[in-house]
Amino acid sequence: MPVGMLQIGCILCILVTPAILAADDFYQLLGVDKSASTKEIRKAFKKLAISAHPDKNTGDPDAHNKFVRISRAYEVLKDEDLRKKYDLHGEAGLNDDARRGRQYESWQWYQQNFGIYDDDPEIITLSKSDFELSVEGTDDVWFINFYSPHCSHCHELAPAWREMARELEGVIRVGAVNCEDDWQLCRMQGINSYPSLQMYPKRERYNGERTVSALVKHAMSAISARYQTLTKGTFESVIGKDTSGRPWLLTFCGEGDCLEHKSSLKLAAILEDLVHVGMVDCDKESSLCKKLGHKHGNYFFSSSDEITNGNGMEIDSLEVKEVASKVLYQLPDVTNLDKDTFKAILDKMKWGQEKAWLLHFVDSSHSNNLELRKLPAMITNIKVGRVNCAELPEECLKLHIQKFPTFVIFKQDGGAEVYYGRVTAHDVAAFAQDSTVTPMTTLDPSDFPNRVVLSRDPWFVDFFAPYNIHSYPTTIFYNQTVPHQFTGQHNAHDLVEFIKDTLSPPVISLNFETFYQLVGNKRSDEIWAVDFFAPWCGPCMQLAPEWRRLAKMLQKTTSYVHVAQVNCQEHQHLCQREGIHSYPSMRLYPMGVGTSFFVYNGWNRDAHSLQAWVYEFVPSRVESLSWQTFPTQVLDSSQPWIVDFYAPWCGHCQVFKPEFERVAEMLEGQVRAGKVDCDQHRHLCTQAGVNAYPSVRFYPGSTSPHVRQHPYGWQIESQNAEQIVAFVRKNMRQPQGRDEL
Repeated sequence: MPVGMLQIGCILCILVTPAILAADDFYQLLGVDKSASTKEIRKAFKKLAISAHPDKNTGDPDAHNKFVRISRAYEVLKDEDLRKKYDLHGEAGLNDDARRGRQYESWQWYQQNFGIYDDDPEIITLSKSDFELSVEGTDDVWFINFYSPHCSHCHELAPAWREMARELEGVIRVGAVNCEDDWQLCRMQGINSYPSLQMYPKRERYNGERTVSALVKHAMSAISARYQTLTKGTFESVIGKDTSGRPWLLTFCGEGDCLEHKSSLKLAAILEDLVHVGMVDCDKESSLCKKLGHKHGNYFFSSSDEITNGNGMEIDSLEVKEVASKVLYQLPDVTNLDKDTFKAILDKMKWGQEKAWLLHFVDSSHSNNLELRKLPAMITNIKVGRVNCAELPEECLKLHIQKFPTFVIFKQDGGAEVYYGRVTAHDVAAFAQDSTVTPMTTLDPSDFPNRVVLSRDPWFVDFFAPYNIHSYPTTIFYNQTVPHQFTGQHNAHDLVEFIKDTLSPPVISLNFETFYQLVGNKRSDEIWAVDFFAPWCGPCMQLAPEWRRLAKMLQKTTSYVHVAQVNCQEHQHLCQREGIHSYPSMRLYPMGVGTSFFVYNGWNRDAHSLQAWVYEFVPSRVESLSWQTFPTQVLDSSQPWIVDFYAPWCGHCQVFKPEFERVAEMLEGQVRAGKVDCDQHRHLCTQAGVNAYPSVRFYPGSTSPHVRQHPYGWQIESQNAEQIVAFVRKNMRQPQGRDEL
């Protein structure tokens, strides 16, 4: 059944039994709530790292053990995957990650280098989920710094990055990603060195100077907002024909001070879609300034009709943020809803509204956020209102509104959804726009079991607890009355992948008969990778989505590698006969006759690491090159070569190995593929200018028998097989020459 035909729902669970009841709770160790953000966790750990570090507690013989425990708590809770394991299964579910937190830095490092941007409100520290919602899910302009706290260049850049962020606050969105904490996000964004600076939504890498002025100039070039330069000739066509109804902010430049070009441009960006910004040069347009009654200064007009002689409210400031605040204060505030209007919205919640509503729930102390006055202009297709819960406590209680401020979208087609992100106009607007078009239904106990569990239609249901968003929801896919619990990261890609995998399983499920038929009697040219698991085993459930991902990755590249699984709870006799004593147990049955196998003992259990393990047993199309063979086989050859320079200790190189094998397979017969071990052949790698691993170089082929190619070759920045192949095919010489041996 297509995924588009799914019924999607969520159900609020008000009474929740905590999954963790241990006395040595990780949240308690760090002194944070279970709803704490990653940034709050990092700040709490830094405070403890400075006060409880063994370097500062030399008189305490147990200081090391205490700090190891604190470090382990931080290492787990900062990581989305590990935090989920811990919340679902407790510390017992972290057995495979037991070494985390056992090593730590010096006291000075935590004091000076840890949490580079945690105390900078202008810089948004982004996690993977933040990035998906606020960066990839919007068209907002972002300038993002991907960094590592162990990178000296990152610390050198930090002062300039902070100053740039302060100067551009409200103009663009400035972010930072800690690639040690969010390495998966950095890998997905193609980050291979630190610091890496990228502009979004165009995803352009910045390689210019790293001074404040250069960074600001580059960021300003990305904004589309502009201000109007008014003259006597253009005044009537611009002002007179303005039917937008928006206010105007005009700066008059003459005898006194006025806003300079860059400040006007910043204001145009901050007030985009809210207020028109214009400039009049009174030295050149004296008659126009005389007509309007202003020689210099900044004036706010509530509409274009008010731009006449002597009108306008003077804004006595040249500081961009102060001017913007004063202008926003003049805009109409969000409408406060009375009891009857609010009740009418609630009454229609089940079946739908005439138009979607975004309601801002406040108590008396959270009602004057000027930033939120931008909302009505940003989401014109949605009504925006405010509910003061100090005046309507019973109504708010019915919706379980307990924290302030809270935003809830009441959908046109029925149902409601609560927003849990950052309270900025951009983020709230992105949520509202996305939520209104999402066909999700809010369920209650009356929908179970008939409407959902016993339905012939597949349902994907999210069970969650309000205001405890980091305790992680339970998500179940009901397919023909059979429940399938989701394990993995709660993001759109992984959820859709889980549904597709459930409807069309990529992993072969084996029983006693099929195991010995397919694996025990496998062909000599086949490889089988089998996961022996138990459904009650937490680490097994954590492995499951990666095992499915591995199966799909290998389906694209090989026809002789099969990925399977055995449920040892259902097939105990098979598992006992095969000597399975722990779960999960991953075995690879290599090419050849017989049932000999290799057990996976790798530290990482992600799909890429598992693929690298499988490829150790796959015949390679990549030739090993040395300092003796490289010059003659590659540099002197008229044939094109693609070469991977790697180091055996490099984790990224091991993950990249299967991808490079794919490159070799896709280019077989057109381009030869080789690899160079830079530990064994350092002089060769130095000659080729290799200073990072893995490095991929393309050698298009010598143009003459007496002309040797330069050892540098052509650097290929990507580590994606399709992109590498596209680069090679684009730059291959046609027609190809052939070596005469």
